[in-house]
Amino acid sequence: MVSIIVPVYNAAPYLNQCVDSLTNQTLKEIEIILINDGSTDDSLAVCVALSATDDRIRLIDKPNGGVSEARNDGLRAATGQYVGFVDPDDWVDADMYERMLATLTAAQADICMCNYVKETKEGTDPVLMKQTGVIEKDAILGDIVANVIAKPSFKSGETDIMGSVCRLLIKRELLEGENIWFDKEVAFMEDLLVCVEAFLKSERIAIDDGSHYHYRVHESSVVNSYKKAFHERQIHAFRKLQALLEREGKADELAQRLDMRYIIIALLSLANEAHKSNHQPMGAKIKNITAILKDPVLKAILTRLDLGEAESRKKLELTLMKKKASVALYLYYSLFNRIKAAMGKG
Repeated sequence: MVSIIVPVYNAAPYLNQCVDSLTNQTLKEIEIILINDGSTDDSLAVCVALSATDDRIRLIDKPNGGVSEARNDGLRAATGQYVGFVDPDDWVDADMYERMLATLTAAQADICMCNYVKETKEGTDPVLMKQTGVIEKDAILGDIVANVIAKPSFKSGETDIMGSVCRLLIKRELLEGENIWFDKEVAFMEDLLVCVEAFLKSERIAIDDGSHYHYRVHESSVVNSYKKAFHERQIHAFRKLQALLEREGKADELAQRLDMRYIIIALLSLANEAHKSNHQPMGAKIKNITAILKDPVLKAILTRLDLGEAESRKKLELTLMKKKASVALYLYYSLFNRIKAAMGKG
């Protein structure tokens, strides 16, 4: 049986579509665990109504504790041999879990990973992995873990792997045996930390080439709205990731990817400060950008970064970062964000 864990917080408008996509799975041997995490909208009422329609739906109602603790509660309640995760505003193809379970069992793997589809107001955009087939233990670090941490370079055409548990089917005994849980102290990247740890503990990972998971991109998503304390939270999560890799003895092998991730965090943080929904005065925004650029760790990474093959836009951004050009970066990202908004993308 497959246990599908759905953490719910203020997702009432989307829950019917999400849960319908689960109850209509071609794989019938499933349990659907809805964890209402102290929602303040009508989510609980929707969950109650849904749970009355199918005895495979189990409802846990709890005070708000965050998505990590909600998922942990789901894991503690799960009885299936395999575990999947779905966010309450997303949905999945009807044959997702049947296909992924077949792929996993045929390969005798610990984890199956599928592709996904970005669902935006502009349309549908499938996101496909370069990796295919079965990834054995000795290739997991280089083929999977490294690319989940960051893409290999800023060269045009390079891609990473989105580190989300929602595209995975995992043997529950792997998570329980290795004591893998979501970190309640992490506000961003909590998915990525679990993915990395689970991948490192796996003997074999199977890739299902279907794009079964539909990820809804909201206007309030990380890249589309200002997030207070975004940089500090990202750095906190990065240090958790670094500590995990050090415990597993993999930090040195993945040092270059960790450098890439640190730069990407800085780039996202700069764009966040310049976002139109950040209502601080311009002077405060530039001050925050300057503080990010003064980070000695970032400075050291940028010093050893080779910009030779970087795509032109990234080369410009990274050059301005190296020069600590706070005002120029603020103007650049302000213009970039306005162009995205005019195109309906942010």
